[in-house]
Amino acid sequence: MNQKRSLYQCFNAKVGGMRIYCSKGRQLGIKTVDMDAYTAFRKGLPLEITTCQQCPDYDEMGPPIPREERGGFTLNK
Repeated sequence: MNQKRSLYQCFNAKVGGMRIYCSKGRQLGIKTVDMDAYTAFRKGLPLEITTCQQCPDYDEMGPPIPREERGGFTLNK
């Protein structure tokens, strides 16, 4: 089984304000563009974006984050 690449594991995935973006300038796709970072991380979405699967700039920083360790945080406003 091939492990899908996730934004959680890529050094190039960044959060700016409330948005997720690629520091290498890759377009992450309409689902990510339309979803703010808070919602994605809060829901613990796997963030396995199609664009990342064959990306030559994908820079893995470690193993997948287990589902139970993703999401569930809140922002202090």
